[in-house]
This record gives sequence, structure tokens and C-alpha cells, in this order.
Amino acid sequence: MDSGKHEIIKGLMCPGCGGTVELKEGNNVLKCTYCEIPLLVMGDEGVIQYYVKSKVNETDTKAVAKNWFGKFDKDRKLKTGAEFTEIFLVHLPFWRSIGQVCGWIFGNKIHHETHRDNKGNMHTTTRKEPVERMIMKEYIWNKAACDVSEFGVEEIDNSGISGNLEPFDISTVEKQGMVFEPMHSRTDAVLESENWMLGQAKRSVDIDEVTFQKLHSIGKKLSVIYYPLWIVRYKFKDRNYQLVIDGLHNKLLYGRAPGSTIYRVSMFIASLMIGNLILTTSLRLFSEGSNELIIAGAIAGIALIIFGFSKFRYGGEVIEGKTTGLKAKGLQETFNSLKEIGFDKYTGMR
Repeated sequence: MDSGKHEIIKGLMCPGCGGTVELKEGNNVLKCTYCEIPLLVMGDEGVIQYYVKSKVNETDTKAVAKNWFGKFDKDRKLKTGAEFTEIFLVHLPFWRSIGQVCGWIFGNKIHHETHRDNKGNMHTTTRKEPVERMIMKEYIWNKAACDVSEFGVEEIDNSGISGNLEPFDISTVEKQGMVFEPMHSRTDAVLESENWMLGQAKRSVDIDEVTFQKLHSIGKKLSVIYYPLWIVRYKFKDRNYQLVIDGLHNKLLYGRAPGSTIYRVSMFIASLMIGNLILTTSLRLFSEGSNELIIAGAIAGIALIIFGFSKFRYGGEVIEGKTTGLKAKGLQETFNSLKEIGFDKYTGMR
């Protein structure tokens, strides 16, 4: 068979006028020759494909990058010393599921009440208030449909997408930039989106203790959206870095840059001083019996110190954006580092 020819699929009917239309193999966009209605053809798994056209250009992306370079947590010479090496557009596939969650959740609101007895001692009692919540909400879930570890963008901003969706035609999109194909299965996307919607619905209700729940996800519509991302690569002090900029909203989604030493030291000293102040103040309140204030103060003080220490230790390179596992890993490494210097002896940190 000649590989240069496409098989013609016959026998399809236009839903608008009923006329017979023909489709070339591999295409999913066509126009009825009778009524000229544009048609979308779904694939074997029944998923409609769209794409979003980039609203920004190369000049816009450079402006976003330079603005980010000039922030105070970056190397002070970055804005003038960075050299752009590559700027190009890619369209990455993202699963997008729209659905509703409806149902009921029953449970209790827990109230903690503190009072002082005749001897001046503080006592805390717990009271449960029965509540019921009805849920009827629409949710939009999206997630990358291919490996995005190189780009650091797991999901996209849903605002403004609906008005910019166009039928996906690979020959049209490839003229604008590189196109990546979906690699994850539709079945996994359906299951994950349903679990996410149900989880969001449960967290949206103001219930401390759930005793019964009956939730259903209905009307789910799954599609694939090829979303535009500008990849900006630059060099600074003989090191290569990369930024990813939203092609629709013109904002930074992911980026790496050398950090500022002055900023790292300043953040550590400031957080250490303020954290210690909060800790000592909370200990002074111990004599007054304000247990809740003591706990809140201790947590806030320790959190500030950990925050400052993490900025000092990991601020050599600034990473902005959602990178799976990096934040949790960095926080655990920070806790381990604080324990190494004996900080746990004073705070009871485990």
C-alpha cells in the first residue's frame, strides 16, 4: 500500500443536513460539502480534541522573563547578564473533565469551649453540633496527558479557556510550533478526575466529623486540550536555565534562576529573630494558663524559623512553579537539617 495516500472513510452522515460526508484517515476536522457546517470527529475512545491558539509572541515572553529576572530573590546581575539562547512554542496535551457532584453529607461540627473554675484552673470541654450539608457543585479538573517533567507544568489555568477553544487539527497546530501527543490512558483520566471532584466536594463542606455521606459525580465530559506554552532557555554565568510561560495568559508557570545571597541571609536572620520573639512570648503566656495561645505561638515561631532556614539553604537556585515532590522533599530535608544542629532539643520537633 502506498504510504503517501490516506484511506477514505465513507458512509458518515452529517448531523446537520443528513448529507453523506467523507473523512480522510487520521483527520478529525472536516466541513460538510452540503451545508458547510464544521464537524468534529471523535477518536476510538470518544474524546474530543481542542487546541488553544497562543495569544502572545516572542517579544511578550521576553518581557515576562526580564520582569521575573529583576525580582529581589534573584541574582542582582541576572536581569542585565542573562543571554537568551532559545525561545519556541509547544502545544502540550492536557486532560480536561467538566462534571457535577451532587449528594448529602451528615456529620458534626466540633466546638471546643474553655472556661475557668472557682480555683482559677482552665478546663476545655468539647461539644458536638449535628449538621447536614447538601452538595450541588460543578468542577473542572485538568492534568497533563503526557510527561511534563521537563516543563514542570502539571495543570493549566482554566480561566478564559472556554472562549478560546478551537477544533484540533494537527496540520494547523504544527505550523505554530511543536506538538506533543497524549501518552496517558483515558480510563485513568476518568477515574482520577472523578476521585478529585468527590474529594473537592467533601472538603468544601464545613464538617469536622463525617458520619454519613452519599455523593455522585454526574454529567462528566472529558476532552483533550492542546495548550500553548512558550519555552524560554537562557544562559547566565556559563549555566543554562529554562522558563515556561503561559501562551494564553502570558504569565510565568515554571522557572529556574540563580538566587541572591543577600536575600537568603536576610530572610534567615529576619525569620530567626521574629520566630524567637514569638516563641519567647508564647512561653511567657504559659504562666497565665493560655494553653491555646502557647501552642499557636510555638507553631508560628517554629514555622518562621524553618521557613527562613529553607530559604537560606535552598535559595542558591530559585525554582518557581509546581514541581511534583520537590516542595515536600525540601521541607523534609529542612527538618532533618534542623535536627542535625540540635534544634529538636529545644522545640520537641520529631
